[in-house]
Amino acid sequence: MSHKTIYLTGAPAAGKSTTTRLLAEKIPNLLIWEYGQRLTDFVRDRELIEDQNEVRRRSSGVITPDDVSEMDRQLLRFVEDNRAYAPIIIDSHPVTKEVFGFRITAFSNEKVQALSPDEIWVLYTPPEVAVHRIGIDPAGRPQIDEEQARMHTALQASVAANYGVITGKPVYLFDSSGDQAQLVDRLKARLS
Repeated sequence: MSHKTIYLTGAPAAGKSTTTRLLAEKIPNLLIWEYGQRLTDFVRDRELIEDQNEVRRRSSGVITPDDVSEMDRQLLRFVEDNRAYAPIIIDSHPVTKEVFGFRITAFSNEKVQALSPDEIWVLYTPPEVAVHRIGIDPAGRPQIDEEQARMHTALQASVAANYGVITGKPVYLFDSSGDQAQLVDRLKARLS
């Protein structure tokens, strides 16, 4: 049996973590590589980081390009070791909001080709929804305005589109501002 490997991305507050958690409830063997949590675990001791919220707050102040490169290496090994046995979702967003603007730490052409996702999914939400969600539950994410939310989503989608061009794999953009159960069912069907 063939299992899909999905690269999932989207700006903060697009609902990636919630959606992957709900998908895991419906697909018991689903493996999720949550990039942010893995990166937090990796730098925790060196940087005396408490949790992922702190990483989100401090971002480029604690996460170096070498850290990202090591996580990419570990991710490639994880996918190689597991793709034949279970569906995989890689929850990642290489665009981060920084005090100076935005930073993109994308895969190189070689790494995204080696990752070779079957599909690339982008979750997006209207800017006012993202601003509202972050206002209710910041979880370490910086408060943004609608223009910053729009820019973040556009940058994230452009990285995903670039990955699609490099790999020759389809990119799907899903509006995550609507019915969550319907979105999860739609994504579950794509994994089948």
